[in-house]
Amino acid sequence: MGRNQLVWGAALLLIGGLMLASEMGVRLPNGTSPTDLFWPIALLGAGVWVLVGVFFRGQVEMENISIDLQGASSANVKINHGAGELKIHSGANVNELAHGSFSGGLDHKANRDGDRLEVKMRPVNDFMKFPFFGANSQINWDLALNANIPIALDLNLGANKSVIDLTDMNITDLDLDTGASDTKIILPAGGRFRADLDLGAASLEVIVPEGLSARIRTSMGAADFKINESRFPRNGSVYQSPDFNSAENAVDMTIDAGAASIRVI
Repeated sequence: MGRNQLVWGAALLLIGGLMLASEMGVRLPNGTSPTDLFWPIALLGAGVWVLVGVFFRGQVEMENISIDLQGASSANVKINHGAGELKIHSGANVNELAHGSFSGGLDHKANRDGDRLEVKMRPVNDFMKFPFFGANSQINWDLALNANIPIALDLNLGANKSVIDLTDMNITDLDLDTGASDTKIILPAGGRFRADLDLGAASLEVIVPEGLSARIRTSMGAADFKINESRFPRNGSVYQSPDFNSAENAVDMTIDAGAASIRVI
């Protein structure tokens, strides 16, 4: 039985016991109902649970998983990731779309649609889990993707730390949606592709490899934004390489951000 099941079982027994005592007319010495104790006890229990998670970390299950390419010639990969660390890079073999190690397990679906493989990846759900308590809430993934096929990559990230190294990959579209996170993206060195980066209170570093031209459009709130204007001169609200329109290798990038710290180098 998992720790989360034990916690929820104890909580349900506590609620039921307090409600039963109240229905039976039991009163505390000060005349209040036993149910008035629920929230103080619940908060004390939550504090104990957090301390247990910090000082008595259990062993987190690690799974090694491979996703077959199924003979597809392109792929659409959607990744949902929560609190923890995420690493994405190349390294899958020619018959795989991906392989990697996943703490806590991986829930994934892969369906062939013509020549395209549609893949969705997310952490395994633990029913009624406290997502922010204990060591087992940490989700650490190390994911290698196939660099030989065109991939549209859609990343929906929570409060995590991510290093997305796409240097030698064939990316056609990159979508990033992230909240309170620390993200480093190394863009592909070749091809013409689109990147749409949407972030809230986050830190983002985007590395544009030498030889990759860029057009960068921004929509900022209270953001700290730094960009290498020697490579990407500003023209109004757009930063653009002089040879963007004719370059063989180029990224058309949009950045929408709130209270964020952003560097494009």
